[in-house]
Amino acid sequence: MRTPLAWLNTIQNKKRTATAVGGICFAVLLIFMQAGFLGAARLNSSLTYRQLDFNLMIVSRGYLMLTRSESIDIYRVIQARSVPGVASVEGLLLEGGRWSNQVSNSSESCFIFGLRPGGHYFLDPALNDSIGLLNERQTVLVDRLARSSYGPWHTGGPAIVNRQELSIRGDYALGMGLLADGSVITSLDTYLRLYGIPQLREYQFGLVRTAPGADVNAVATALREALPRDVLVLTKPDLIEREENYFVNVKPVGVMFQVGMFVAFLVGAVILYQILSSEIANRLREFATLKAMGYTERYIYAVGIRQGLIFSLMGYFPSLILSFGLYRLLRALSSFPVYMDLTRALFVLGLTLAMCAIAAVFALGKIKRADPADLF
Repeated sequence: MRTPLAWLNTIQNKKRTATAVGGICFAVLLIFMQAGFLGAARLNSSLTYRQLDFNLMIVSRGYLMLTRSESIDIYRVIQARSVPGVASVEGLLLEGGRWSNQVSNSSESCFIFGLRPGGHYFLDPALNDSIGLLNERQTVLVDRLARSSYGPWHTGGPAIVNRQELSIRGDYALGMGLLADGSVITSLDTYLRLYGIPQLREYQFGLVRTAPGADVNAVATALREALPRDVLVLTKPDLIEREENYFVNVKPVGVMFQVGMFVAFLVGAVILYQILSSEIANRLREFATLKAMGYTERYIYAVGIRQGLIFSLMGYFPSLILSFGLYRLLRALSSFPVYMDLTRALFVLGLTLAMCAIAAVFALGKIKRADPADLF
């Protein structure tokens, strides 16, 4: 049985090993946090779509994302209702607005949904029932997951939205995450008043529910053929994927988290390189002795790489445990949807091993240059 040289080298100086593992743990934890933020931003961008009840969505051809969508003509919704396989089509109005905190007199970002009372828009039956409370004009439902900057409000009390006073008829749980501080739901009539629109001529979206048993893709094809070319018809999975990709790869927030993860990876690689380089420098005579005894560079490289893997794994698992706790704390404090799953755990493990490989390749260069004759 061969001597576990890499393991013995690692544990020989426990204080130095603990310091090294602490540095690697810090770097891997940074990667976990940036990956968590990136995943949460991706999920957050499509949160509204996930809670809406539809199979197909009619959007403008100029559609970019939920918060950047041009309007569609109201007749596109009417036309879609006559297409075979379509059970119902609901027009949805959505636009950014301002919520006034009546205590601090501050103005907060707010998305305003304009919905038809009695319409079926959401997967949550209770929320659909609550929309029926908006039959009276100048009434509103408020998202109870809105940020604390909205200030105190209560059902039956007033709300100032777009500088107009509305009466709060109830609440709901939706959450806009990074998109806005909160949201409200109004009837179509109230929505038009809030924006000074004299008549309903356009919607932002058309929510299509297909008939039971109908093939969603076939209905989508029929809608594309029946409707003019000024609109797009997207399935729910396609729309969610498009939304998430745009938010993560184009919007600054998503790019920032990707850059943060890359920087954390570089920090970890540098830390691990310093650790391995120091270990090799301290044991250069021992490695040179092995070369003089006839051991190949391949064998000595394998010892160094195994030692790097040991350091990486010793830093990875504490970071994994700590990230579980930090994710949970973030969800409790901010309702930000940061979750740990097997895919992310394996992804970060892969990055950790890649980090080890890169650091080892550079650090082990010293062994190749080491000549036993020069060291003795």
